[in-house]
Amino acid sequence: MPCSRRRALRLLGAAAATAATAGCLNSGSLDSYALIADELDLSSVGRPYLRSDPTAVDATTRVDFATETKEASLSELFETGSVTVRQWPLVGRDRWGTETRPRPTFLERDGTFYEVRITDERRLERERWHFGLERLDEAPPDDAAVAREPFDLSDQDERVLDAALDAVYAGHDGFLGDPEFDELQAVEFHHGLDAGASALVPSPPFEFVEYGDEFFRPVAERRTVEVPEWTYAITEIADSRGEFVASARDAIIERDLNEAGLSEPAAGVLDDAIAEEPRRYEEGAPPSEKLDEALGALGIAEDLEPIANYEDRVDFRNVVVEYRDGVYRFDLIVSP
Repeated sequence: MPCSRRRALRLLGAAAATAATAGCLNSGSLDSYALIADELDLSSVGRPYLRSDPTAVDATTRVDFATETKEASLSELFETGSVTVRQWPLVGRDRWGTETRPRPTFLERDGTFYEVRITDERRLERERWHFGLERLDEAPPDDAAVAREPFDLSDQDERVLDAALDAVYAGHDGFLGDPEFDELQAVEFHHGLDAGASALVPSPPFEFVEYGDEFFRPVAERRTVEVPEWTYAITEIADSRGEFVASARDAIIERDLNEAGLSEPAAGVLDDAIAEEPRRYEEGAPPSEKLDEALGALGIAEDLEPIANYEDRVDFRNVVVEYRDGVYRFDLIVSP
């Protein structure tokens, strides 16, 4: 099986995990409202706006779709101008309060650049098999059927079992203890997987799984799930990189705050957010009038609820604007 997150965690250890998280912002280090900004260089447009390899976009499943499946959807998109897919978020999305919102997304094919957008979105109810693993505190009986590496499974079932092991470690930081979940973290047999050809459902051929120095009990069950379905359409925007950058820049920048008529206090909020140190503006609840005005200019205020309505931290991500003499990307972090 390929290197997975759980293996990487074991290899990295505590020191590497600490280094990897150094400097990261979290809700514990911020006031109720934190407006954070960074300058954006749009002289060339790349990630996260330009999908240089769309097949690298993961499906919203624990087992990704096959590359051939994604390539077939892309061929239909470029040949017909639109395509409907399930569980493949080709158009990028940013966190926006308790929801998400589409991000300007571009594709390139044979030297021509396109903007891809969502024209329809639905949620479908489907009943699907799920496979998961429960960690055991004790070793199984000596006469139990225990699966050990190398697992004698089909390629598809190897991928499902590997994803189920990764799911057990989801949220594990490598040194702060084991994660706790309210329910089984299972792998869904989506429409790209053949549950009928799987040995894992409805009854796996083993009672337990041994991995490393731990034991797990397999669980197979049917669940009703909501499946997102998106219809995408493309628009040709340029056949040269220079023209593409100019068109993409116009699509990415949402507004010019130099023309917003901001009061001096509200401009001060934005100036603090773009300053070299500390590159953020913070306030406790409730927000002041100057922060309200700044958030209104950014287009966040209309979707921001009273902080008492949020149980957990919410983010409003990637508001791109022209301000002063540059282009800046703003994020608002709300920490109840």
